Amino acid sequence: MSPSPNQSRSIEIDGQRILDDAREIAFPRYPGTEGDRRAIEIVVRRFRDAGLEVTEEQFSYDIRIAFRVIRFVLIGTALSVGASGLVAPFSVLWASVLIVASLLLGGVMLVWSPGAEKLYSRPGPTSTANVTGYRRAAQPRLSLILMAHHDSKSQNLPFHLRMGLTILSLVGGLAMALLLASAWLQGSLPGPVWLSGALGGAVALSLLVLSTLRSGNESPGGVDNAGSLAIVFELARTLPGELGPDVELIFLSPGAEEDHMVGAMRWLDAHRDELKGRPVYTLNFDGAGAPGRTVFIERYALGKPFSRKLSEVARLVARRSDVPFRGITMLPAMGIDAIPFAHQGLESLTFASGSLDKATISVHSANDVADHLDPEALARIARLARDVTVHLADSPD
Repeated sequence: MSPSPNQSRSIEIDGQRILDDAREIAFPRYPGTEGDRRAIEIVVRRFRDAGLEVTEEQFSYDIRIAFRVIRFVLIGTALSVGASGLVAPFSVLWASVLIVASLLLGGVMLVWSPGAEKLYSRPGPTSTANVTGYRRAAQPRLSLILMAHHDSKSQNLPFHLRMGLTILSLVGGLAMALLLASAWLQGSLPGPVWLSGALGGAVALSLLVLSTLRSGNESPGGVDNAGSLAIVFELARTLPGELGPDVELIFLSPGAEEDHMVGAMRWLDAHRDELKGRPVYTLNFDGAGAPGRTVFIERYALGKPFSRKLSEVARLVARRSDVPFRGITMLPAMGIDAIPFAHQGLESLTFASGSLDKATISVHSANDVADHLDPEALARIARLARDVTVHLADSPD
């Protein structure tokens, strides 16, 4: 892929201004709350100030059904894995039946499907909105969507515990399956007699604790996702004057990302037909601005790519700019707005940053404050996104 000629353009990107914008919106704003409504008003005003054509699309939903299904799956999988570990020393056959059942049941948590989206399709007691700012094109050759959700949430389990229990559940479940596979091959259960029970018990306990996860409205959402939204504000201010009139720019701030990406699904339901007939690329920002290396979230679920082309372009731009980065796969059962877009066939890439430090660990807690954001990281990601859009706009394919 050859360099883009327009990457020599100089577009002013101000990291301190991005940080100031992030501070303005870093307050608790769980979907449907007064803070959420205040955040929507700020997004509308910022997009209008950038000279965009702005639409605010209200929607409602009922998250309770999905929460019940997830809780049922977690508890059912916990009981099945735990029973498998206890039964294994006496009957490898029944233990295998139980572990296969648990893997099938738990698999519901690892994938996203049109069937899963139906859980969120009904109106309900939670009301919020998607905000979209357009730089229209009369006959668009290309559409670029720059997206960051505006809501936040707190959770009753801290980040390191959530991640640790999730990893333990995944690794422990796989270890149980391998243990039983070895028993079938060798004719007897390997290891000490208590191993299967301890392993199954550890996985079951992890899943049961995860089933108690609850959401609240205590997080200011600095890293998740005020910094990312402020980057979108900056790009809305700078990009329209830099790209040709045949490139449609769509600046999107979905609601209810923290409630299983409902806003992204509703936006796609309303607008996917408008995007047909031309290339469409989505640059999603989530967790951007935390101190540390730039991160491209390139894969999800069991390693499915969001967009090979966008990953290739972003990596090329980052190397050319001498920006350290890493490409990652999201842990199964985690969600970002890029997932519904990928399932609709829209190529997407998520920009994030950081490492396992206090900024990242504070996500979904009252400690997720804007002071954790780094103006240099914010500016760096905004510049990378700018250069990616310029490259896409100048690319003949």
